[in-house]
Amino acid sequence: MTRLNLPELEACPEQKPPCPHFEECGSCQLQHISQETYRSWKIKNVQNILKDNGLEAEVWLDPVFVEAGARRRVTLNVLRHENEIIIGYNQYHSHDLAPIKNCLLLTTRLQAVVEKLPAALKQIAHKNQSIEIMIQEADGGLFDCVITGLDETGARQTGAIASMAEQCGLARISFRKDAFSKSETHISLTSIKKTNGALTVDLPAAAFLQPSEDGETALVNAVLEGLERQKMGKKDKVVDLFSGCGTFAGHLLKKYTVHAAEGEWSMANSLIEAAKGNSRFTAEVRDLFKEPIVGRELREYKAAVFDPPRAGAKEQAQMLVKSNLPLVVGVSCNPATFARDAKILIGGGYKLKTIKIVDQFTWSTHTELVGVFEK
Repeated sequence: MTRLNLPELEACPEQKPPCPHFEECGSCQLQHISQETYRSWKIKNVQNILKDNGLEAEVWLDPVFVEAGARRRVTLNVLRHENEIIIGYNQYHSHDLAPIKNCLLLTTRLQAVVEKLPAALKQIAHKNQSIEIMIQEADGGLFDCVITGLDETGARQTGAIASMAEQCGLARISFRKDAFSKSETHISLTSIKKTNGALTVDLPAAAFLQPSEDGETALVNAVLEGLERQKMGKKDKVVDLFSGCGTFAGHLLKKYTVHAAEGEWSMANSLIEAAKGNSRFTAEVRDLFKEPIVGRELREYKAAVFDPPRAGAKEQAQMLVKSNLPLVVGVSCNPATFARDAKILIGGGYKLKTIKIVDQFTWSTHTELVGVFEK
């Protein structure tokens, strides 16, 4: 059953995977090993990546492992073959579709929505055309849906789209040509919001949310605990870099004065709107890969938090080391780019004080972590 070339797992006793789709589906890769072996491997994998880069944290905090059945966001591949709608994930290392009827990763509420999709999509999907559908749950049990890759003619089927929203319990349905295109909303039954701590924002279509509520809580708590190393009050300023829709900014705002910077326009704009009338919160649209916040701009801040995409925050890390920030907290979904950015920070005079692993990508090789750096 082992589908990964991981020598350290070859001698491990295998177990029957809990999911009947394991052999075909490429989503989960580590269901065939025991929970103890799985968790141990995830911890050692992160430790080895840091060690290979000459990094060692002074303290490894207790890891958090999110159980299956907690994911509130899913991206599925869809293919219509004649009158049959096939929904699932790609097969392992393949573009072929593995049909999935029940995904153990999803919350029961999200799974219930997914089960209604085949009937609803018959009036929208075109024959032999592959599309992608993303669904995620926001506040109040409202579901947001974005369909990618559907021909323009399909996106104009307003009646069928409205019917899909009603059948599946979707609050909003948007379309986009590809993953890099702007989403255009065609049906919106009610505004979709996301509350993070002291901040409530209008959630734009295709906005990034942490995959699970439990994982988000663990990451937020780790960031807040890291910042407590630096004694600060509500007048002290913290900059939240790659802030998304304010996952961390809203919780930081309960304790500090916050400035958020985000490169994706729709998410940044939701923060800018939420900041109006709030004297302790500001936000801006800023591509931190091309225009990182520089040392002179960081003089007024006591700490920085960064949570970049998988590519990491190399350019921003190079600017952070030129500042006098006493504390930096880094969140990452890619230990390899985290290690690269950590080396930049350490080379600039920081020490890696703590590491906390948060595993909300259950049964996959992916792991998130939070690192706290002190000057």
